[in-house]
Amino acid sequence: MLNRLLGALGRTLITVGTIVLLFAGYQLWGTGVDEANHQEQLTRDLATSLGVDAAPSMSATAIDAAIQRKLEAIDPATAPPMLPPREADVVGTISIPRIGLLDKKFVEGVSKADLRAGPGHYQGTSFPGQAGNSAIAGHRTTYGAPFNRIDELSPGDQIIVSTRQGRFVYEVVASPENTRTGEAGDRWGDAWYTVTPDNVAPIQATPDNRLTLTACHPKYSAKLRIVVTAKLVAEPAATTPTTAAPEQEAKGTPNTVASDEDLIAGDPDELEPALAWGGAFAGLFLVAATVAGVLRRKTTKAFLPWLVYLVVAAPCAWLLWTCFVHVDRYLPSY
Repeated sequence: MLNRLLGALGRTLITVGTIVLLFAGYQLWGTGVDEANHQEQLTRDLATSLGVDAAPSMSATAIDAAIQRKLEAIDPATAPPMLPPREADVVGTISIPRIGLLDKKFVEGVSKADLRAGPGHYQGTSFPGQAGNSAIAGHRTTYGAPFNRIDELSPGDQIIVSTRQGRFVYEVVASPENTRTGEAGDRWGDAWYTVTPDNVAPIQATPDNRLTLTACHPKYSAKLRIVVTAKLVAEPAATTPTTAAPEQEAKGTPNTVASDEDLIAGDPDELEPALAWGGAFAGLFLVAATVAGVLRRKTTKAFLPWLVYLVVAAPCAWLLWTCFVHVDRYLPSY
């Protein structure tokens, strides 16, 4: 009896450990699938807004090339102000050649839902290419990890942002001397520095024309925020009235780094569906294990128990994947 209990406990621990590893894999790579799907849709949305052909038969690569040609042909000096986008609308593309980020679509807003689609523009800050401080946030380890390597940037590296007002080039600047506190390489670098999540300074309005990138730091943690600043190398385009996040409008303050902890926080409403889908997976798996166990005792055909697992493999995988989606939304994201 004791041997059976220990055997069951061992199998349970192995199963739980396997599921935990699978979830870690989902966070690192599976969320990238979700982000890629969002990026494809954003590509088509941007093409449509620009009057670029985005027929279903066209590949995302072909549409991207047409979008870039269209945006590069726009003269920022004569382009009219952009209409204020709605939250989650595609705003433009961002490229950082030094770290291999090319034509990534970014959206308006930096909520957890917004950043699942790609980098997000902080509502309440200037729009890229316009006067003032424009701020964009992005993930470093999940959902495509667009800002994974921003700690590798050096002064002078280019960040290219394209919007409906044209193409804008920014050059990364050195991190300010007064931000170089703590251990070099851990808390700051030549072109980046870190702040605590409640530090509002990096994306406040500034008299110069700059782009500020923010992300969680270190990787796989939300303890700090990494900040990279770049200066606009040409004259700014016409200004669009900035938008404020709904919860900030009543306070009269922009959506700033101070709210980052709330922005990456998990959604408690996702716990119930996560448990429901997880329970469905566990139930189906237990039924399959029970049937396989009965067949193992009742028949000499060794392949029959494995056939049971084969039959339920696809639905179990789907149930587990759906559970992972809701668990990921319940947990903080980095």
